[in-house]
Amino acid sequence: MAGPPRTRTPHRGRRPAGAVQLVTGDTEVGRALTTHPGVAAVSFTGSAAVGHRIARDAAPRKVVLELGSNAALVVAADADLDAAADAVARGGYYASGQACIAVQRVIAVAEIAAELERRITERLPGVVVGDPREEDTRVAALIDEAATERVLTWIDQARAAGARLVAGGTRVGRCVAPTLLAEVPDGQPAWDEEIFGPVVALRTVPDLDAAYDLVNAGRYGLHAAVFTRGLDAAFRALDALDVGGVVINEVPGYRSDVAPYGGVKDSGLGREGPRFAIEELTVTRMAVIRP
Repeated sequence: MAGPPRTRTPHRGRRPAGAVQLVTGDTEVGRALTTHPGVAAVSFTGSAAVGHRIARDAAPRKVVLELGSNAALVVAADADLDAAADAVARGGYYASGQACIAVQRVIAVAEIAAELERRITERLPGVVVGDPREEDTRVAALIDEAATERVLTWIDQARAAGARLVAGGTRVGRCVAPTLLAEVPDGQPAWDEEIFGPVVALRTVPDLDAAYDLVNAGRYGLHAAVFTRGLDAAFRALDALDVGGVVINEVPGYRSDVAPYGGVKDSGLGREGPRFAIEELTVTRMAVIRP
């Protein structure tokens, strides 16, 4: 006699229905998702102002925030200046500067600052401006006209405050030309904030300690890079810099999925990367069984 029908056990690797959903919409949709008691955790990538609001609204739920940055690249007196200049040209203008770990601030020790500026300037004609569909293009139109106008305004404000325009600072069609500013003072958004455009600001400091202090003086702390041939300077950077990641002799935009990625201060909290994201979104439960 046949027994009751067997219940099929779902395959262990099969995703249960409804486990992943995509919901699109405006700020009202975002507010509903981040405040709903059925949402156990919120992961957000965006501006510091919005991230702060989400952290308040989502409490007491867990939040992972990847927010703004104005990544710094420090160049020591003993650095390979060609490698550092290549890194600035490569890391400061890719994706038209629209990357949170693009090089925005270059901080050079005084004795090599002028030579570094010259070598960076020599490389700027090789930063191709054009159609983003072309493989060689590094700088194209920004996300919208408002972003373009904001970037050009910040450049003009920096110049009015005493910064020196080394290169760029103008439009090329709908694009902002690859721009290098020197000695942008504190208090200017081109130095203090995330410009999110093809603009690099170069400042000169007397020594590495002053460079590390200048990196830390800002409100962001995502990634920073240091170019040096000395292990002592490198290890000092690891200890001194108040950032989520320190990269020695490579662009601060270096990322690998095996490594934790995230920032401190207004750059957010929590870490991304497959293993680390899973840990961030996992509740550790302690269990005690008394026999």
